[in-house]
Amino acid sequence: MKIDFTYSEAIEQIMIENGNFAPLKLLYENIWRFKDKSKIIGKTPDNTIQERVQRDPRFTRIAKGVYALTEFVNKIDSNDLGRFEVQNESIVFKKRDFTEKISQQKIRIGQNDFRNNLFKEMNYCPITGINEKRLLVASHIKPWIHSNNDERLNPKNGFLLSPLFDKLFDKGVGLITFSLDKEILISNKLSKENIKKLNIDHKQIIADLPIFGREDFLEYHKKYIFQG
Repeated sequence: MKIDFTYSEAIEQIMIENGNFAPLKLLYENIWRFKDKSKIIGKTPDNTIQERVQRDPRFTRIAKGVYALTEFVNKIDSNDLGRFEVQNESIVFKKRDFTEKISQQKIRIGQNDFRNNLFKEMNYCPITGINEKRLLVASHIKPWIHSNNDERLNPKNGFLLSPLFDKLFDKGVGLITFSLDKEILISNKLSKENIKKLNIDHKQIIADLPIFGREDFLEYHKKYIFQG
């Protein structure tokens, strides 16, 4: 077996063997099957692996400490092949069965209802106050790719956010989340300089943030999506 893969090649191979995604722990444990340990110099391998999955566009973060092949994630999103779910505190991929596939066209059509129903409850971004409908994103709390059909269309599984804060909240980034006390929590992976530019503070109260009915979704986001 070849053992002189680049880090990205080795990571890709491990993910393919594991079903196109892998937690960092699995990558750390298996990297030496594809790398010559005697040639490693400089940074510790674990740090290098984490840096590669964060920066190489062929990989996408799907949950805290879990990454997938971007091509695989895009296929899931575009063709609704299944979803990621938590089993015994681990992220697993569950393929859609025939019955589920039949309903997917209705679910896709229902995305517009999800957005419209969110607007009935909140009509501006609670962080920025922006109320221009064209500039607001219907952002899922428990990500679409992690949710079952009912959760995907449930307006309680969402917030209306301005694009920047939607991106910070998104599964692939996870740099902010919200507590049940309406605090915005900011990841320590975001620099103090950038936090200052965002004009928000860690644990700042977002008074207009709707919490009722969203408690379980927020707990999921904090535990599996947020990079605390």
